[in-house]
Amino acid sequence: MLSHKVFTLLNAFSKKEMTRFVELVQSPYFNKHQDTQKLVVYLARIYPNFDDRRCHRDFLLKKLFPKHPQGQAHLALVFTYTRRLLDAFLVQEQFKDEMPYQGILLLRGIRQRKCNELYERFLDRRQQLVQNNPIRDSGHYFWQSQLAQESDIYYTQVLEQRKEDRSLELKEHHLDRFYMAEKLKDAVEMHIRRNILKIDYSARMLEAVLREVRDNLDAYVQVPAIYIYYLLYQMITRTETRFYYEALALLEQHQKHFNQTDLIGIYTYLQNYCISRINQNDKIFLSELFKLYQTQLKQEVLIEDGYLSEWHYKNIVTTGIRLDELDWVKTFIEAYKNKLSPQAADNAYRFNLAAYYHATGQYGKVLQLLIRVEYSDQRYNLGAKALLLRTYYELGEFETLNSLTDSFRQYLHRNKLMADSRRNGYFNLFRFTRRAAQIKAIADFSSLGKLQKDLGKLQQDMQAAEAIFNQAWLEEKVKLLEESIAEC
Repeated sequence: MLSHKVFTLLNAFSKKEMTRFVELVQSPYFNKHQDTQKLVVYLARIYPNFDDRRCHRDFLLKKLFPKHPQGQAHLALVFTYTRRLLDAFLVQEQFKDEMPYQGILLLRGIRQRKCNELYERFLDRRQQLVQNNPIRDSGHYFWQSQLAQESDIYYTQVLEQRKEDRSLELKEHHLDRFYMAEKLKDAVEMHIRRNILKIDYSARMLEAVLREVRDNLDAYVQVPAIYIYYLLYQMITRTETRFYYEALALLEQHQKHFNQTDLIGIYTYLQNYCISRINQNDKIFLSELFKLYQTQLKQEVLIEDGYLSEWHYKNIVTTGIRLDELDWVKTFIEAYKNKLSPQAADNAYRFNLAAYYHATGQYGKVLQLLIRVEYSDQRYNLGAKALLLRTYYELGEFETLNSLTDSFRQYLHRNKLMADSRRNGYFNLFRFTRRAAQIKAIADFSSLGKLQKDLGKLQQDMQAAEAIFNQAWLEEKVKLLEESIAEC
């Protein structure tokens, strides 16, 4: 019985949802079957502990329907009714958040009952509500097209004498905008997934949409839902950086016209573009990335379900440290630690505070904090080991550094699921740092010729490497070694 769909769904319910489901089941409009009410009330009472003993079919029969002549067959029927009510409940829960759809259905119901005066008043009110809503995403144009379609049906079927009504034209106008906005949005995402997943996507009609926007820029620059994704597509498919700045300026001008989901997606595309430029050694985009994070923090775009993601927290700290914005970083770490989810807060706070202490040269505090970081997540594991490596180098703990490098090489060898680019980036950081540490360790008693030869080979190998994590830090340490050897 515990494998039944009823238990699968109820286990996923919140306490409030469970309460509302009982209310629906007890409503005669949805359910008049008393034994189904009895089962649901019982399940609500034991929620969320749906264990085998209290939910076994034999126990339920004895508890709820001890004298029913059909026994197991009746219980199966009650569960079938309960499952159907669960389906109805989930539909209602989704429906209550679909205000535009409710409005369309209400209009349809009034029209079908030929309440024409009421229909026209309500149609005007719905159109005003849509127009007054500042959001101008693709959904706005979809619901505008649906309203226009409903209006067209009314004026052609109910009031045939209204020959001058332009509802059909408006429907086509809004439908075009909805289609173009969605087409361009999907084009951006498909291009990114194509590069990540190595999957080719078919995007017929895309070129026609791109050409339509390109040939009519003056018209579409006034439609942010279309033009922003046109610019983002140009940004990720062409080499000019101007499309990034144009997209950012458009977003800043029309941010109120985008819903929260679109805002998060657009900022993510802009951030990823900055990161790609940073990886190409275009350092100005490090400042751009930092400004994107600050803007999102100010506008609370990064707060989802009341919490700041621990990975946004980490990325913001990393970016601030790379820009040497250390006072800002310390303030941010403390100010936002209580906005992290309770499950992630301690780990994220300790790790990022350790990163801050490393940047400020307080290496003893780094070690104290990292000892208390839990490494259940691979990202913390890798990040903490890289931070330990850099700390041991700064402290001159070269034997410990060598031991860490050996164990890390084994870790990389065992981890078969890590992407090759990520594996190589960490591998190169550890092996090159180890070689730099070896040169530094023998600097006082080795010949100048050997030091220069070893350092030159290290620099040559670093230049040839495709990826090195924490490359800026490593290059700085190698440069200091070069300056130190030159003074010998």
